[in-house]
Amino acid sequence: MFTINNIEFSINDVLLNQESLQKKNKYTCSICFEFIFKKSVYQCRSGHFACQECWEKSLEIKKECMTCRVNVKSLKDLSRCLVIEQDFGKKECCCIYSYNDEIFDARTVGKKFKRNLIKDEENGCKELLKVKDLENHIQNCKFKFIICPNKGCNKIIRLNTLGEHENECTFKLVTCENCKKNDIKKDQIENHHNNECPKVKIDCLQECQIKIERDEMGNHIEDHCDNTIVNCKYHEQGCQFKMKRSELQDHLKNVNHQFYMSELIDKLISELDQSNKASIELKNKLKLQLNPLVYKSKWTISNFSLYRKTSEEPQRILSPKFSFFSHEFRFVLYPHGYNNGNYPSLYLYINNINGNSIKAECSFTLINVLDDYKSLEYFNEKVFEKSIGRGFKKFGVHSNLINKKNGWLSDDDKLTIEIYIKILDQTFPTLES
Repeated sequence: MFTINNIEFSINDVLLNQESLQKKNKYTCSICFEFIFKKSVYQCRSGHFACQECWEKSLEIKKECMTCRVNVKSLKDLSRCLVIEQDFGKKECCCIYSYNDEIFDARTVGKKFKRNLIKDEENGCKELLKVKDLENHIQNCKFKFIICPNKGCNKIIRLNTLGEHENECTFKLVTCENCKKNDIKKDQIENHHNNECPKVKIDCLQECQIKIERDEMGNHIEDHCDNTIVNCKYHEQGCQFKMKRSELQDHLKNVNHQFYMSELIDKLISELDQSNKASIELKNKLKLQLNPLVYKSKWTISNFSLYRKTSEEPQRILSPKFSFFSHEFRFVLYPHGYNNGNYPSLYLYINNINGNSIKAECSFTLINVLDDYKSLEYFNEKVFEKSIGRGFKKFGVHSNLINKKNGWLSDDDKLTIEIYIKILDQTFPTLES
């Protein structure tokens, strides 16, 4: 017996000249009467032989030869008939694939009836074999039956027709040449192309005479199609006209939008101011985060108008002292200037505790409470060697313009100055001994 695709076959299905071989009784077991295909044959000392399986069953019942009754205790008392086995291996047989595919019908598996073996003279295997070569040939026969490898197709075909079948099998997976999707059944590729493929160019849904890739249709209609109904570009400013995109330029040319343009310019200026403020805030935050040697704060001077009184001696306002980077700092503001001029003077003093030089970057911003865009920033970079003030002799605006009306003073008479200090490096004296 041999098995193909879970279906059992007998050597009788393929062996040639069976009647002649059976009459000789030379190649059949004397007990089971089956041909000795794939069987080990043993004989007693009188020359009576049978297959190994039958000998074992017989010796379980009685320890003797079933023909001559000679005493046989086990298989060790028998001799192997290699000549008979080898001689049978030289007999001719045909390939099981010389028959048509009905013998492989799944409905026959396990059924107790004789198979109807019908030769396939046109398409079957025509090779004549020796029995000993049968199994190896079956494994490699190009006429063997296989099930189509395409998922969903259960058709039984011969191996040598696989290429031809692949060309017509509707279950074969193919690749779309446009979107490169590679799991489309052959019989569905046309529907995919006509209705699904995102890369196939189709006519614009709004009939603008342009072909667009299917997955770009939304963007085309939204941003480019001449037949899309759009609002005037000054819609948010009040123009309520709607028109096709192709008509927009004529609308802008023929309709006076001066008022709406003015509204838009004001809006853009406002947005630009807000963007500048946000940029400045972000810049200052980054400075603080990226450099630990940075100090940022505000100096608020209350009742600033009281310092506006003139006198022979220069008036000055001292900020509270504050410590930073192991040094003591203080700001001094002269409302009328260091020499009673027309502009305030602002200086930074550093008390060099260790007597070392310090290079510092400092900036002062005079805050306008009515319009932050008008706030004034002054920048300086100095080396501080001793407790000498560094700053701006003319700082801010003319002294007479510092008032509530112009936005430099708050309603409660406060002047605000933003302070930014960054230590750049510090020079230490040479060590001597």
